[in-house]
Amino acid sequence: MTAVNPEGFSGYHRKQDWTEDPELTHITRGTPCGEYLRRYWHPIAMTEEVTDLPLLVKVLGENLVLFRDRSGDFGLLHKHCSHRGASLEFGIIADHGIICCYHGWHYAVDGTLIRAGSEREDGPICKKVVHGAYPVIERDGLVFAYLGPPELRPPFPIFDTQANTGVEKVPFSLSTPCNWLQIYENTQDPVHVVHLHSNVSGIQFGAASGVDQIIEYQDSPLGMINIQTRQVGEFVWNRTVESILPNANQTGAIWEEAQNEKFFQRSSLLRWVVPLDNISTRTIGWRYLSAELDPENQGDRSQIGKEGIDFIGQTATERSHEEAQRHPGDYEAQVSQGPIAIHDRENLASSDAGVARLRRLLRKSVTELRSGEEPAPQAREEVEIVPTYTQDTVFRTQLNDQQRKGFGQAVANTVVNSGDKDPQERELMVKQTCETFEGG
Repeated sequence: MTAVNPEGFSGYHRKQDWTEDPELTHITRGTPCGEYLRRYWHPIAMTEEVTDLPLLVKVLGENLVLFRDRSGDFGLLHKHCSHRGASLEFGIIADHGIICCYHGWHYAVDGTLIRAGSEREDGPICKKVVHGAYPVIERDGLVFAYLGPPELRPPFPIFDTQANTGVEKVPFSLSTPCNWLQIYENTQDPVHVVHLHSNVSGIQFGAASGVDQIIEYQDSPLGMINIQTRQVGEFVWNRTVESILPNANQTGAIWEEAQNEKFFQRSSLLRWVVPLDNISTRTIGWRYLSAELDPENQGDRSQIGKEGIDFIGQTATERSHEEAQRHPGDYEAQVSQGPIAIHDRENLASSDAGVARLRRLLRKSVTELRSGEEPAPQAREEVEIVPTYTQDTVFRTQLNDQQRKGFGQAVANTVVNSGDKDPQERELMVKQTCETFEGG
């Protein structure tokens, strides 16, 4: 039977009563995904934002006040004073903790009540009241917080790229007016690189990124990776891009052109996609800078920071609306889906395999938590260096499609299976894997 294509001009008859996917997109406390996200540490601000005044922040739907007291300790407290609700955004930072401006209630960084203003120091109120507070850790210019049950607080993870002394780690923080998931799932949509960043808008991240690629997907100990393998002239280029559940991501060199051999070159950034509420998000992390990652010196440290990054299409303010229409980037593609992308109206295709896989992994984790199974922590103990799986490898050889597919799988398997080795050993193992494909 011959297939008949649907008729055009059918706008009137199209379904309009779409439904959201609240299981993955709603993140307030008590929601399935909100509880899942609260089992992990999240960056909430750049250290430079925390001055001698309290900083109002929103994280996972909660209005909070971040500050550093005069002893150097960070505090993250519920916004409204436990006395009569004045905002601690107007509090007075003390030697230890913060004092409410209204009646002088004085809180320690853990929320315990040091002094209830004019009440007697030995009065019953100090034994009764504990203000809402969350633990905070500062690392390399970023402030992280844990907003989950205190009895389930996991060790703070240090990923191996954070421990790389060969790069400069520059903090950045970008706000986006849409749901977190439509930003995060972009990390497992490598197909858009060829279209959005090459064919449609012109070359945005290097000509090599626009070369047709073989794409596969694979779970990793921390989440999943996509495996991109391209033939660029006389070189085969393999890249693995990583989603670290629940909301972190690493990717390779921004302007990689695959013109020289390299093995196991690491990440150009580590970022977290942190929901502020259901319809706004902060992407916050470190941009990694080095001569190895950027031999042509295309990066610009001066552009990296609060609401700024040194590559195109990530914010609303960097270009005019007309320019964004002519040369759209990630920001335009993600925000234009709406405040919360409606999965019910999508028509996923084979090229969306990575997005579908990431959603399945998230949904599985959310479902397991709802049934009482806590997610595995990213680190087993404090100060543990956690291996990650993002890298670029470029090898001089000519391979056909089938050979390139095998090459990509072999390199990715080596990267994942070498996580317990030191960086030099991992690089050598990847090189040895490549050499088995020498000469095609």
